[in-house]
Amino acid sequence: MAPAPSISIIIPTYNRSRLLIRALDAIRRESLPAEKLEVIISDDGSSDGTEALVKSFAADYRIKYHYQEDRGFRAAAARNAGAELAEGDVLLFLDAGQLPGPRLAESHLSSHASLSGMHGALIGPMYGYFPDSRAFPEDDEHLSAEDILGLIRKETDPRYEYFAGIGFDLGRSPLPLLFFWTGNCSVGTDDFWNAGGFNESFQEWGIEDTDLAYRLWERGATFALCQDGWAIELPRPRDKDAELRSMARNIERYLQDGSSVTPARELLALLVDVSTDIPQVFEAFDVFLELQGHYRALTEWQAQAEDINVLAEVQDFCRAAPPGARIAILGVGGSIPESMPGAALFDFDRKFSRTRVSGHEVCHRLGLRTGLTENSVDSLLITSRLRGIWERLGDPIMAEATRVAGDVHRAWH
Repeated sequence: MAPAPSISIIIPTYNRSRLLIRALDAIRRESLPAEKLEVIISDDGSSDGTEALVKSFAADYRIKYHYQEDRGFRAAAARNAGAELAEGDVLLFLDAGQLPGPRLAESHLSSHASLSGMHGALIGPMYGYFPDSRAFPEDDEHLSAEDILGLIRKETDPRYEYFAGIGFDLGRSPLPLLFFWTGNCSVGTDDFWNAGGFNESFQEWGIEDTDLAYRLWERGATFALCQDGWAIELPRPRDKDAELRSMARNIERYLQDGSSVTPARELLALLVDVSTDIPQVFEAFDVFLELQGHYRALTEWQAQAEDINVLAEVQDFCRAAPPGARIAILGVGGSIPESMPGAALFDFDRKFSRTRVSGHEVCHRLGLRTGLTENSVDSLLITSRLRGIWERLGDPIMAEATRVAGDVHRAWH
């Protein structure tokens, strides 16, 4: 008989021993039997006695400690290092500021077991995440996670209202991966490593969890909610606006990597402007939720646009271009004339991507981020294949087009 599945809780930390001790103490009350559970503290250069604190819990459950030198924000590397020590079938990621509920590990593990082949990416609630909307008592250190949950609204997890609106069924979400936050999430160990783990090039706050989630999603992982596997985000000093600006920088660097960008990933570009120009947490999260609608609209339009032929538009555009002009086309589909000069070609339908027609390669992008440098193109055409999503995404697509091209043509009026 195969051994019962087990779970490894991985908690990266940096000088948060006051919060960490509450989390480790709460895990003593975890309902999952101790033999199915291990805790791994991955220390990103703390100097507050974290190692001694971890050792003090060795009699309560299996606990491991890993230390890496403080060389700035390296949470992705810390999580990977913790995962390398893990012996569990499932990896459950928490932040040091999370106070776990009493059935956190048991709920995540049982939810994975209910999924076919345990190929799941599970998302647990993080109540208390929005500091401006919670009602923590001034002295909460004597309260259990259950006590605190009785005092604050579930809407303090900013995803809660959206989850409720879809009946807590992530199968109804166009981009469920965007809700996979490392404050409370889990994934099968094999799936984690097969997807490549966390990208350690992220060395500022933000989207390293989203990047992993995209890779899991693209490999066919099932995203689901684990409602009983909840945790409380404990109050701590936090500059959310600075975090949003950090996230924006990470997104821009991320979208410059042409090898991984797809239309689904390009939508992250819409978070950049709100993060840099309107640094408000609630407004940024509103945009975050809008990405769900944008992606649904894009996929629905893609099905309608499958047979749209823009060959005449492309031919007219190419004939009008001066000899030797550098050109780009958004929404080219398969409409590539034999005599077309060298061009940067893009389409949102994967079936046209990375295919060579008359020696030309089509890049699988919508046009929110083309990967082209500023003013690198003389003339750019936006074909009518983009007409059906223009009302939603026309403004940011046009902004990118005018950034890279001196002259922009839209095929319809």
